[in-house]
Amino acid sequence: MSIFNKNDIIILFLSLALMLGLAKIIGELFTRMKFPSVIGEILAGIILGPTILGRLSPDIYTLFFPTGDSTIFIALEAFILIGVVFLLLTAGLEVELSSVIKQGKSVAIVSLLSIIIPFTIGAGVVVLFPRLFNADKVSFPLVIFIGISLSVTALPLIAKILLNLKLFHSEFGMLIIASAVITDLIGWLIFSVNIQLLETGSINFYALVKTLTLTIIIAALALTVMRYLINLTLPWILARTEWPGGVITFTIIISLILSAAAESAGSHAILGAFLAGIAIGDSRHLREQTRNNITQFIDNIFAPLFFVSIGLRTDFIANFNPLLVIIFLAVIFTGKFGSTAISGRLAGFKFRESMAIGAAMSSSGAMGIILGVVALRYGLINGEIFEAIILTAVITSITSGPLIKYFLRPVEKLNFIDLLDSRFYIGNLKAADPVNAIKSMSKTLRSKTSIDCEKAASLVIEREELMSTGIGQGIAIPNAKIEGLTKPVIVVAKSEAGVDFNSIDGKLSKLIFMILTPVNDHQSQIQILADISTIFQDKKTRETIFSSKSFNELVASIKPAYSKQK
Repeated sequence: MSIFNKNDIIILFLSLALMLGLAKIIGELFTRMKFPSVIGEILAGIILGPTILGRLSPDIYTLFFPTGDSTIFIALEAFILIGVVFLLLTAGLEVELSSVIKQGKSVAIVSLLSIIIPFTIGAGVVVLFPRLFNADKVSFPLVIFIGISLSVTALPLIAKILLNLKLFHSEFGMLIIASAVITDLIGWLIFSVNIQLLETGSINFYALVKTLTLTIIIAALALTVMRYLINLTLPWILARTEWPGGVITFTIIISLILSAAAESAGSHAILGAFLAGIAIGDSRHLREQTRNNITQFIDNIFAPLFFVSIGLRTDFIANFNPLLVIIFLAVIFTGKFGSTAISGRLAGFKFRESMAIGAAMSSSGAMGIILGVVALRYGLINGEIFEAIILTAVITSITSGPLIKYFLRPVEKLNFIDLLDSRFYIGNLKAADPVNAIKSMSKTLRSKTSIDCEKAASLVIEREELMSTGIGQGIAIPNAKIEGLTKPVIVVAKSEAGVDFNSIDGKLSKLIFMILTPVNDHQSQIQILADISTIFQDKKTRETIFSSKSFNELVASIKPAYSKQK
């Protein structure tokens, strides 16, 4: 017999419909205003929660969103838990583990400084001023939590911002994503151990070591053995099951298994989901279109339920503490922003690029919110601290994108048209795959420049293997940095049949820009990618450019769109 009566089922379904419907409507409005949709989804929860609906009509609020031991409350909590687990899965899917390893020293500098300094500052504030956090004495779990919550990054949000700015496939974008991965992975490992302290209420050295050891073992196995087995299994699933359903089901299964393993180890299920995402997302057999299908499925159903739930149980008027919000923002913008900007300089980036790295890494976004939700449910923090974390995450999410654009605006703008050269143009590329396309395009460099065309090809191919450069709409941007190059070189090729550069929309690339830039010139690559993004965003312009029959026609069709954006 079902534990739900007829009335429970009706209320549950209407509650879910309200949550998803209002989240979608307000999320879309925020997207149209160029803000992250997650902010609109949180606002939907505030409207449906005690802040607004609970004040205007308490009876309706408690009818649709009851608390306590009611079956409706338990069912909603289950949906919300699944939502947060799957949200961490999508964060892991954005990770290219091989690119993290490839970045090496630069990633180590940026990621470690971006977690050590803000963690120290945040933890120090708790130690020095415990009463600000409603604690009579210093609580070790609270110290750890505040330090971590001010150190983690908004990996999913950062990835979306970089994709929107067409910087995700650049060296700059790869460094930011790789650094965010390391920062968040360290943060989640520490937080998972902190959960053990919350559950036991004291520091049990044996239990602590056990939890930490099991967590590290699970992480190591997930990123090595399981990653290897997944890479072997995916081709079979792709060949024997319906696409993309088979891959989506397989991804969800792996996520649930690792989530259960992480929970049983004494950490939190969300860490297991994050590890599952990394293990699956790093497989060369997971195509960008499939990855996008999985992300869309979760982002439009499960993630909104979680973000709406943030406002359902918290009164944002009664719990507003402006001093805490100011302190958190101060830590973020001095500790996180400042330390990451400094680490960018140490990694070899120029001042403006380093500031852009700081702007990207200082957004806590969804990851900070998730930490806050978990800590609130364990009773580690109260409503005031929770609201301060939410508002900090929202403010840093709003400011991150505009700050990146501001710092990356060119001081001395390159002329994209001047970089196009008929000597580096192939009007009818015959290659059928990315490797041969890159080799064919590199041959145009022979005898026309001092660049070793074979070495250039190998560097571009190596870069392509780390992260595909098909940006969608029939365009690909394979790129690399070349030693000895004094200025950017762009090789353009048209392909009638199209080349599969693993684009996020699944379309073949019919226009390929191979971008070669000097080793220490990060700005040129960023600007060229931004120009290409702007030029090809209009459908009619794309069609005109694609239909060009010669180099002169190509340039002539690009010029109007390029002049307009200037």
